[in-house]
Amino acid sequence: MAISASSTVARAPRLTGERLRTVTGEATFTAAFMLAYFFLRGIRPDDVDAAVARSLRLIHLEQQLGIFLEVRWQAAFLGNGPAMAVANWVYAWGHYPVMLAIGLWLLWRDPVRFRFVRNVLVVSALVGIAAYWLVPAAPPRLMALHGYDYGFVDTVHGAASSVHYFQPGPFVNDYAALPSFHFGWILLSSMAIWTSTRSRLIRAAASIIMDMGLV
Repeated sequence: MAISASSTVARAPRLTGERLRTVTGEATFTAAFMLAYFFLRGIRPDDVDAAVARSLRLIHLEQQLGIFLEVRWQAAFLGNGPAMAVANWVYAWGHYPVMLAIGLWLLWRDPVRFRFVRNVLVVSALVGIAAYWLVPAAPPRLMALHGYDYGFVDTVHGAASSVHYFQPGPFVNDYAALPSFHFGWILLSSMAIWTSTRSRLIRAAASIIMDMGLV
């Protein structure tokens, strides 16, 4: 018994050290990759005409299919000031900070599962970078600036917005609308929570985070 207890005590610091090294390595690689992703996305020169034309084709396709409903969905909430304020705040501050919190939680809880989720994010980001460079698309909020006003209101970046946050120039690309990782990565983060815990409370929180993050 004495030998077993001694081995357990001796092994505990080593396991903690191994976990810290794993967490530090994974976190460092992930942070470096995300910086590279935002930089490669941001330095893409704007090809405004091609981006607007591509978005117009997508809108026309949606209209032909009868699924161009985004303007109606937005109009249903525009008159609700408190709801819009919450949605704008979540959009600005509840996306990447929430992803960071979920990533750190998962990394410490289960580094192997974190690595899988991170690799999914990496693959999607590489696809996104290729799309931003090869087939840029203008977001709906900018279409009116180019003479195509479909009724979209920019509630986050517009003059009436109460949300203001710093966006470093080299990391910003206004014409990187597709694919939308604001949708995809919040969904991925929420799925990571659902598959990593059986806690109903934490799962409910994940569902709320996903819903609010996609508003």
